[in-house]
Amino acid sequence: MFSLRSICAAALFALCLSTFPALAADPPSSDAVQQSLDKIADRKLPDAEQKALQQVLEQTLAFLASKKDSEQKLEALKQQLAQAPKQTSENQRELARLKESKVVPVAQRYGGLDVPQLEQLLSQRSTQQSDLQSELNDANSLAITAQTRPERAQTEISANQTRIQQINAILKSGKDNGKTLSADQRNLLNAELASINALNLLRRQELAGNSQLQDLGDSQHDLLTEKVARQEQEIQDLQTLINDKRRAQSQKTVADLSLEAQKSGGSSLLATESAANLKLSDYLLRGTDRLNELTQQNLKTKQQLDNLTQTDQALSEQINVLSGSLLLSKILYKQKQALPHLELDKGLADEIANIRLYQFDINQQREQMSTPTAYVEKLLATQPPENITPQLRRTLLDLAITRSDLLERLNRELSALLNESITLQLNQKQLTSTAQGLRATLDEQMFWIPSNKPLDLEWFQNIWPRLQKQIATLPWTSSLSELSDGLTQRPLLFLPLLLLIGVLTWRRKALYQKLNRLHADIGHFKRDSQWKTPLALLINVLLAMPVALGLALCGYALQIDARGQNANLGEALLQIALAWLVFYTAYRVLAPSGVAQLHFRWETAQVEFLRGWVRRLGLVVLALVAVVAVAEHQPAALADDVLGIGVVLTCYALMTWLLARLLISSPTHHNASLFRKTVGVVFTALPVALFLAVCFGYYYTALKLSDRLIDTLYLMMIWLMVEATFVRGLSVA
Repeated sequence: MFSLRSICAAALFALCLSTFPALAADPPSSDAVQQSLDKIADRKLPDAEQKALQQVLEQTLAFLASKKDSEQKLEALKQQLAQAPKQTSENQRELARLKESKVVPVAQRYGGLDVPQLEQLLSQRSTQQSDLQSELNDANSLAITAQTRPERAQTEISANQTRIQQINAILKSGKDNGKTLSADQRNLLNAELASINALNLLRRQELAGNSQLQDLGDSQHDLLTEKVARQEQEIQDLQTLINDKRRAQSQKTVADLSLEAQKSGGSSLLATESAANLKLSDYLLRGTDRLNELTQQNLKTKQQLDNLTQTDQALSEQINVLSGSLLLSKILYKQKQALPHLELDKGLADEIANIRLYQFDINQQREQMSTPTAYVEKLLATQPPENITPQLRRTLLDLAITRSDLLERLNRELSALLNESITLQLNQKQLTSTAQGLRATLDEQMFWIPSNKPLDLEWFQNIWPRLQKQIATLPWTSSLSELSDGLTQRPLLFLPLLLLIGVLTWRRKALYQKLNRLHADIGHFKRDSQWKTPLALLINVLLAMPVALGLALCGYALQIDARGQNANLGEALLQIALAWLVFYTAYRVLAPSGVAQLHFRWETAQVEFLRGWVRRLGLVVLALVAVVAVAEHQPAALADDVLGIGVVLTCYALMTWLLARLLISSPTHHNASLFRKTVGVVFTALPVALFLAVCFGYYYTALKLSDRLIDTLYLMMIWLMVEATFVRGLSVA
């Protein structure tokens, strides 16, 4: 059966043939146009006409160059399509052969090589890995371009055909905007027609071979992915082999010197010198271990940096090709989830300084040991003559020569360690900068592109099957098990917070009594003061703390556990805890005969109205923050999140109704200033805008803006309390 893409390609091919320009003459040659441009001064035209003519000739050359470029691309495409089936088959066979082949361990293949040879081999493999990554990005681009080619080609060819009809009409009438065409202007239009026709031929050929190109891109992607994975593993194994050989050499040195120390006999001088050599060899072994560790970190950092650089380069092309499509949003979500978690060595700066200091000390010892014979004579000069024997002199000379060699090796090891540390520090800075830039690009693009299809009639018709599917696919059992484990596995870690919650709960009655005493002092000419209101607000915060701390404690425990959905649920609980703290505190402030009524002197009707309003709005915000916290961390699932979309739309609608009711039905709305009314109107319009954004497919954008909306709501509520407290303080003063 014919595929939709094949039918689309055939239709576009017929459309292009049916509208092939019959009025166009042959375009001028580039040489002829260039000669006209070179001799433009000979025409002795006025400046304005000469500049206009120069622009026409330059545009003509640009169209002719575009025509030539399209023709060259067409020839290259034909060659690629001719070789595509064969290349695809070869890629598939090579991939099958790779998967069936047994990987020979690196230690078995290269175990006989010494460290310098292995390091050279590692450098070659790293270069090959970079080339493979570049080829993999090209294959990804080929596959993505093939996936979106029918839609893009249809739009481009349609626009080209419209332009062809416009040019034909101009050529037929011989006039453009009422002005008669000159020969140079006709050449310009003919060159543009030739350029468009060449481009259409290229696009038709791409459409005709699109399935072959997509198969080729997919086969190259699969093959190169396997090659990259194998190459990364070989690089890791090579580095491990190098590290093992380095450590073996250092361990042999330590063992030899330990044996010499045991043979030093009863001579205190020999024992001291042997111990000094053994200490240096121990430093050498520790330096080798640290060098191996830094080399592994450097290798990992370099691979992450290469991957991010390649991803950044591919991302720009994908954005240009897939701008505004749902496919781009899925690619961006996947790439954001694939961003590495950076583990940076924050002590590198101090370590580099210590290495430089120790290397300076080693260099001083090297100067002392530059002449081993002189060093031995200096040692013997401190000994009684009767203790100096030829055997002692020879042994000391051997120890001095060994120490000189140890110092040389240790100096080289420290130089390598210093170089590796500095390289790692630079790579980590570059990695951090690249990751931050890539994350910012992803966040920006994800914010401005649709994350789901618009909520049209089809979406509402399929809402129940999709909702049932979403509920059925939720991992209820595993999520509950992970939730239980996350909350119960670290009880001692949260003991201080549990004790604080217990104390606040135990002293709750005392807090109420203290609050009532503060209320009783308000207006008393002796006992009232400016600090009564802040203290009353603090007590109301403490009354809201037990539930907020309990929710925050559970959220923190789940974030530490981080299994499955626990991290997202933990974030949701933390956001719910903050919302509870803000709204319950506001609810307590608005209690009958409470802070708002007694301290702020707000009207009773206004306080009763606001108390019910805060209770309803608080419930809406609690539901909204829970969904937002979970959904925005799962962007890849937003397109099918029927449950989340339903909740946020309901919350936006209720929030709009509540804010509008505050603006219109509040008992004191007539007394509000113009500024406050304007702020109220703007704030009421925000959930309406978010509601529409979700309906038009910008669910992720709405989630991100919901965070800002809720934070702004918190700030406004806090500001109102601070303002009222300030006014109350001035009145008391």
